Amino acid sequence: MKTQRSKAHEYRVLKEMNNNNAINVIAPSANRVYQIVDYEDDRIRDELATLDPGKLVSLKLDRVGKRANVWRANWPDDVESLVSKS
Repeated sequence: MKTQRSKAHEYRVLKEMNNNNAINVIAPSANRVYQIVDYEDDRIRDELATLDPGKLVSLKLDRVGKRANVWRANWPDDVESLVSKS
């Protein structure tokens, strides 16, 4: 079982962030959903919280502990915003 996705990937926001600061994203290339519950810093959490469903973002993800589908969002290398420019 992978514990991290070593490089940044593109994800689509499925729903707005909930009251517990969790957000679900889908990897369109793999049709796989990731539940993000932890964040590298407040800035990445705050940016994700402002995004509408359907928005594409670039993230690196690390698994949180040994739970099945719970992930930590990390900044991709050398970016100022998570939002894809394409």
